[in-house]
This record gives sequence, C-alpha cells and structure tokens, in this order.
Amino acid sequence: MNPIDERLCVFLIDDDPAVRDSLSLLLGIKGYKTRMFDSAEAFLMAAAKGGRAWAGCVVTDIRMPGVSGLELQRLAGERGMALPFVIMTAHGDAACARQAFRQAAIDFLEKPFDDQDLIAAIEQAFACERQRLLADLHGQTMAGKLALLTEREREVCDLMIQGLSNHEIAARLGISHRTAQVHRGRVMQKMEAESLAGLIAACRES
Repeated sequence: MNPIDERLCVFLIDDDPAVRDSLSLLLGIKGYKTRMFDSAEAFLMAAAKGGRAWAGCVVTDIRMPGVSGLELQRLAGERGMALPFVIMTAHGDAACARQAFRQAAIDFLEKPFDDQDLIAAIEQAFACERQRLLADLHGQTMAGKLALLTEREREVCDLMIQGLSNHEIAARLGISHRTAQVHRGRVMQKMEAESLAGLIAACRES
C-alpha cells in the first residue's frame, strides 16, 4: 500500500450503534480503515485536535440529535477540513439532497442502501482525496526545492521562467555571463529539472 492510501480512513458518524457497528464490520472486511463517532459533535471535537491532517471521507447520517449531517458538512468546510462527504438518510427528500450536493457531497444514499452503492461512493471520495493529497505533496516538494535556492538563485530562476537568456539575466542583475551560467546550472540542479520547459511547468504548478 502506498503512503497516500495508508492515510485514507472512513469516518463513520451515526447515532445508531447498530448502524455504526454493521458499517464498520462491512468496511473492515472490504479492507477499509474506519473510525466511529456517535455524533457530529464528537467528530468535531476529535477533529479540533488535528482533523485538518485527516484524509479519507466522512460517511454520516443526515438526521442526528444536535448537529445534523448537513450542518456537520458545512461546519467541517468552515473549519478547513477538505474531507469529502457521503450522506446517509432514512428520510430522503429532494431538498436535503440538493443541499448536500451544493455543499459538494459525493453521494446521497437513502437507507436501506446496497452495500455496493456505499463502496462505490467511498471509492469515488477516495479518488478525490488521492488527487488532493498528491497535489499537496507536490506543492510541499516544490516548496522544499525552492527553499534550497539562495536569494540570487531565486532571482535567476524567476528570470529563467520569464524566458530570459543568460546574457539577458546577466545584464538584468548586473553580473557576468559566466556567473549567470553558474547560477542557472545550480537552479536546474536544485530544482531537479531536466529542461527549462520542465522547470517552468513545475514552478507554475506550485
């Protein structure tokens, strides 16, 4: 299992212990990691201690005492959590479904639902998470590489991205052509870029 998949977890939130236990058993058999919560409040309390680093998806009932599943979806977004949501309900209606999808829910499942529908929704959520985590990892990697550049090398890098030649960089920075060449080589080496086009693409994506 790759490092990203090792982070993925299904966060089950339902006030009915029988539902929580049955879903946890099902998902465990299918190879998913799970964490269970009996209320939205319990989930938010745990998330306050490091939930921004959580990865995976939330599978939550829509109607619970206190904070509802839809309210939880909104609150999680307001608190900077990027986890996708799968909403479950025994009382499905079009208005709730529309609200869930407006808040970017992956799916809206009406109980009793087919196990495969739940698995499909979780896999869709995990696919979104993998993309998000890969993007975050790329950003962190690029930030680390950029941090290796000296102030002068960063200036040279910026001018390289603008398409300036070594002669133009030297003139712009008031340095010799040879010094510009040396800085250019160090930029390419530290950024692990095989070509100028690769350097430009990487810097723009970061």
